[in-house]
Amino acid sequence: MKTILLTVLLMTSALFASAQIPPAFGPKEKLTYEIYYAFVTGAKMSLETRAITYEGKQIMHLKAFGKTVGLVDKIYKISEDYQSWMDPNNKCLPYKSLEDVHEGSSYNRKITVTFDHENNTINSTKSGDHKVKANCYDIVSAAYYLRTMDLSKLYKGQVISVNTWFGNEEWPLQVKYVETETLKMGKLGKIKCYKFVPVVEVSGVFTDKDALKLWISADDNKIPIRAQMSLLVGSAKVDLISYENLANPTGFVK
Repeated sequence: MKTILLTVLLMTSALFASAQIPPAFGPKEKLTYEIYYAFVTGAKMSLETRAITYEGKQIMHLKAFGKTVGLVDKIYKISEDYQSWMDPNNKCLPYKSLEDVHEGSSYNRKITVTFDHENNTINSTKSGDHKVKANCYDIVSAAYYLRTMDLSKLYKGQVISVNTWFGNEEWPLQVKYVETETLKMGKLGKIKCYKFVPVVEVSGVFTDKDALKLWISADDNKIPIRAQMSLLVGSAKVDLISYENLANPTGFVK
């Protein structure tokens, strides 16, 4: 379940690049979230950035880490670590990604993927070489790519997509822009957000095609504020609870 929620929070796409909008993030940014199942805090996660040197190039290292806490952790322990090494000066295209997942006492998955954008191929430590479409992202670099875009140009109902490699397969990720909405986020205050609905198929997990919702701050930082999922049994939610080292003034109002 937490894999789905972490994925929802990272769901995004890419469009409307503009060199004139302020940089939405920089090194040392940290966003912290709590994941709720009904009224129970079941997990915590964080999104972090740092500047590093990779193969002689100055790039950005992204890390999305989540783990169960409290009673949920005692019942069924889960930890998920998604990392991306990407070029912030070239559409956030990734050089490499890591997916390291541990669930319960027996399930473990660790996959490293390297991206060759010149030849439109990827190499997975799980399944080898694959031909992919141009500008292929991992799920984490895709989320940060969204933050470099001018979201104010979106119109209601617009469906946008980006090609990703996730879960050991090529995946055309699609989201639909719904509207702007102001959320109350407890001690953080109120904030105006862009609301999106990731396009999903109705299945045994989701109640309908709009069962997933994502809110991104309508300020220059464009950070994920909330993700929400309606399930056949109950609901789940991911909420931002703290932030550090934002690149721009926050849109939160007390």
